[in-house]
Amino acid sequence: MRFLPLLLCSLLWLARPALVHAATDDIRVLIDVSGSMISTDPHNLRAPALRMLTGLIPTGSSAGVWTFGRYVTMVVKLDQVDDGWRKLADKGAEGIHSRSQFTNIESALEQASRDWGKSSANSNRNIILLTDGKVDISKQADKNARSREELLSKRIPDLVQKGAKVHAIALSTSSDEALLRRLAVETGGSFEIAQNAGDLQRIFLRMFERAAKPDTVPLEGNEFSVDSSISEMTLLVFRKTDKKIKLIQPDSRVHSQVSHAGFVAWRDDQGYALITVKKPEPGRWKLDADVDNDNRVMIVTDLKLKVDELPAYVSPDEALQFNVELHDKDQKISKNSFLKFVDFRLDHEFEGQNTALPLVLKESRDLADKGIYQHSIEAPLTEGLHQFVVSADARTFDRARRFSVEVQWPVQVSIDETAEPGQYRLLVTPREAFIKPDSLRLAVRVKRPDGNEAPLPMLLQGSDWSGLVMADQIEGSHTVIIDFQAETQGGRKISKQMAGFSVEGQLKPVTAVAEHSDAADGELEGADERTDGETEPEDDSTLVMNLIVIGVTNLVLLLVGVGAFIFIRKRKLSNEVNLMDEEGDDDD
Repeated sequence: MRFLPLLLCSLLWLARPALVHAATDDIRVLIDVSGSMISTDPHNLRAPALRMLTGLIPTGSSAGVWTFGRYVTMVVKLDQVDDGWRKLADKGAEGIHSRSQFTNIESALEQASRDWGKSSANSNRNIILLTDGKVDISKQADKNARSREELLSKRIPDLVQKGAKVHAIALSTSSDEALLRRLAVETGGSFEIAQNAGDLQRIFLRMFERAAKPDTVPLEGNEFSVDSSISEMTLLVFRKTDKKIKLIQPDSRVHSQVSHAGFVAWRDDQGYALITVKKPEPGRWKLDADVDNDNRVMIVTDLKLKVDELPAYVSPDEALQFNVELHDKDQKISKNSFLKFVDFRLDHEFEGQNTALPLVLKESRDLADKGIYQHSIEAPLTEGLHQFVVSADARTFDRARRFSVEVQWPVQVSIDETAEPGQYRLLVTPREAFIKPDSLRLAVRVKRPDGNEAPLPMLLQGSDWSGLVMADQIEGSHTVIIDFQAETQGGRKISKQMAGFSVEGQLKPVTAVAEHSDAADGELEGADERTDGETEPEDDSTLVMNLIVIGVTNLVLLLVGVGAFIFIRKRKLSNEVNLMDEEGDDDD
């Protein structure tokens, strides 16, 4: 009997027509077709990735596709999405090339958003931008610089005013990452780097989920549950091997690419299959395919799991707050007779580790808060990409919503060892996407193992700050604490403290020096004498100097000897001459 309320609700959902996805999503796709794509996307994997993306955009949404290089071209007309539009999008994907000479990002953003007025609560506006380069409109560097500056100073504020989020993908490490990140951060969008063109399909999926926020049912292995409120479902199945994909209904009927019912639409493309089922049979479905964490079951339903939007970027010192509700026809369900059968859960995945957390019903006397389930992930958070899955399990239906949040400080910190033991080079670099580099102000101190702290002088070099951490006086862990103030690119003042950067102290080797004393003098006087009867070897330079001194001394002695000999010889000859003279006088 306790399941009777849930059964009645299910019957009511079945009795009324299912709603098509509300026409509030407006998704515009910009694809770079510059000549450099020949090397970054040699197999033109942009085409199947684009077909996957346009196949996922919900019916009733507004969408269009532009290519850009030197010029901007609309390859898929901006229109309401239906089966006809998707066929046009498939043809448009065939026109993706790599022949254009330049990369006019500014003009592409301007043309794609031209018809948007000011931000509207009734329109969810998103731009998905793929490029592998920098702003490049001319062979003249000053024109490129002006275009980039125009994009930053005028185009970004215009997009913000229109309420448009930019989800940027860099298909090259040589792209203008700082520019693309600023586009994402300042508009509330997201940014990713594709290591190669093969990553595009999965990145496009994540960008689509951020833009359209589709309702999904969770995949458990390769099984999932369909309830009677689901009027349509779309499966995205990634292919890792040559295994043929099969979809098995609860009544055991099997669908495949070559053999499927009329209510099943099947597209098999490069690396994935996209399967749409209208009015799927309620019950447990099975997927015979490679298990993949990126496989999805997206649904059209009146029974939705609503989660307050999370920011794409946060600092590690910011907490994340989850507010979750179940909605029926856009009305929050708050009746305990229904909610008591539903289990709400939050899965948090980071660096391969998954933590399951229960969501707790908010305690409040305010009727407006009834039916809200909450959880807070407190700071500090570790830098990196965090994945979250919010799910609701009522045994007869499942719902799930996925989120990804990049946790990142607005400055980059590196601490590297130097050649000197116990000394480390600290480098603090402002991230231009988040803050204005010239607004950064630092106060750094080092906490020693004994608890004492000392300020660390920092030197500004360009936009980087550097300092030398001296941890060579005491062993143990030294903690570097960084306090900084800055102004965000949006003009907001921020003040933060970064702690937890640790280096290991290492005592500096000490060279022994003999103390000077009378006894030492005595030892020095007899330094040539060794108790073991051996002499201390001299180094080469000392030996050479000694030989030179000895040689010069001997030469001087030789010269003196020769001079004395000559002097004596002359003296003797002179005496002999005088004697002979005296003898001659006597003869006379």
